[in-house]
Amino acid sequence: MESEIIDTAAKADRVTVAEDADRSEVRNFLDETDFDTETVYIQTVMIEECFQLTLCQIRWTADTITTDYGRVGRPYDEPCTAGNKVYAVWCIRIPDTVNADDISRSSSSIGGNSCERQRVGAEGGSESGSEAALSNDRLTHTGGEQA
Repeated sequence: MESEIIDTAAKADRVTVAEDADRSEVRNFLDETDFDTETVYIQTVMIEECFQLTLCQIRWTADTITTDYGRVGRPYDEPCTAGNKVYAVWCIRIPDTVNADDISRSSSSIGGNSCERQRVGAEGGSESGSEAALSNDRLTHTGGEQA
C-alpha cells in the first residue's frame, strides 16, 4: 500500500490522475477541500479484481493515520478475472488539519468481510462524520469522507 497526505492546496494542485480514472471527480474532490480545516489522505491499494473494498474507518492522531477496509466479492454481473490484481485508489477527506511532516506512522488492515463487524467492534468508531475518543491518553479521531 502506498499513501500520500495532501495538506495544502499547492500539493493538491500537483496531484495527477491516471487517464482511465474519472479525473473531474478527483479534481472536484480536491478543489472542494478546505485545507484550513481539512486534509486529504490518498491511499493506493492492490486488490484481486474479483473483490471490492469498502472503507470501514479512518483514525488519526498527530503522528499516525490508520485505515480499515472490508473486502467483499464483486456482484456476479460485473466481469472479472480470478487472480488478476488491480489498483484501488482512495481519496479520503479528513475533517481536521493533519500536517504531513508530523506523520511518522501509517497502517492499514483489510478484513475478509463487510464493515459491519468492524464498525460494531470499533471503539469510538462512526459510520460518517467525525468523532473523537480518548484512547491510551491520546486523542484519536475517526470519520472522514471519500471520493
